[in-house]
Amino acid sequence: MTDAPTPPDAPARRRRIALPVRIVRARPRLFICLALGILAGLLLPNDWRAITRALISWNFAIFLYFIAVAAMVISADQSSMARRAAEQDDGRFTILVFTVVAAAAAFGAIFYQLLLVKDVHGLQRAFHLVLAAATVTSAWAFIHVMFALHYASECFSERELKSSPAAKSHSGLRFPGDETPDYFDFFYFSFVIGVACATADVNITSRTIRRTATLHCILAFFFNSAVLALTVNIAAGLVG
Repeated sequence: MTDAPTPPDAPARRRRIALPVRIVRARPRLFICLALGILAGLLLPNDWRAITRALISWNFAIFLYFIAVAAMVISADQSSMARRAAEQDDGRFTILVFTVVAAAAAFGAIFYQLLLVKDVHGLQRAFHLVLAAATVTSAWAFIHVMFALHYASECFSERELKSSPAAKSHSGLRFPGDETPDYFDFFYFSFVIGVACATADVNITSRTIRRTATLHCILAFFFNSAVLALTVNIAAGLVG
């Protein structure tokens, strides 16, 4: 999953490809991990409940994706971040919508899974509760990982439109200090919103990112409320 250099005529060639294909090709880590998750779900025993197999498939795909993203973040530099932002320009908001819908579906599946836990006991009950807890964690983290990657792409796309070096270093988000932000800075910004619904010491200088961050804050509030409700249900299941 390494990033090859982008030829000069790559943008023109990409525009000749259908949009859904461009979205998938620009995000190989995400879609390969999703495909592997689906494959893992298909390999599970057929006598297991469909909801259980779906949650296992989800967690396998998402945690595998987290590993792939971590490897990408560690090895990334400014040029690879800029190149990736250009490649992922198409479908950027489509992926955000997909992220929110997928995470919401995962939360809904957890509620249904917890209803089934009431009818089982022993190790089977513990398995379902652990699966529910893992899904809460993966769904919550997935939202903010995807928003972090979105902010990075948005900022580096705006950066390419700036002319002066000073403007380039503060495109979209203004972090403390004069260094150009890396992926860790965008993860910091995203997870602060996810935890506290605030932007901490980062200033937003782009209208587009301001609107995205507003949506992110609203979603974070509702998802955090859902996490709290699910945590109470899981704890009650452990006690019961």
